[in-house]
Amino acid sequence: MANVVGERFQITIDKQVREELGIRPGDVAIERVEHGRLVIDFMPKPHRESLLGIFRQPGQEPITDWHAVKERAWDARADEIMEVLRKDSERHRTQPAKSQKAG
Repeated sequence: MANVVGERFQITIDKQVREELGIRPGDVAIERVEHGRLVIDFMPKPHRESLLGIFRQPGQEPITDWHAVKERAWDARADEIMEVLRKDSERHRTQPAKSQKAG
């Protein structure tokens, strides 16, 4: 898998390596030198494909309405917060009032 460095100091990444690492056009190559060797990390460009299906459960249809999923998550979190506030309010109602000392 040897490649020749071109006039503009570019090299071609072999197809097998690209496929194994999942490198795609538009990815950002971050280069650094470690112990006298060139090390390249690839960061994928922003896209919408990376999370598709990540929340899918076996036997469940793929998520197509992400807005609805987000709204359900916000509603569930709001319910959790309201429950904590309700319990805190109830706790304050049942505690005896502290006496204030006259100064």
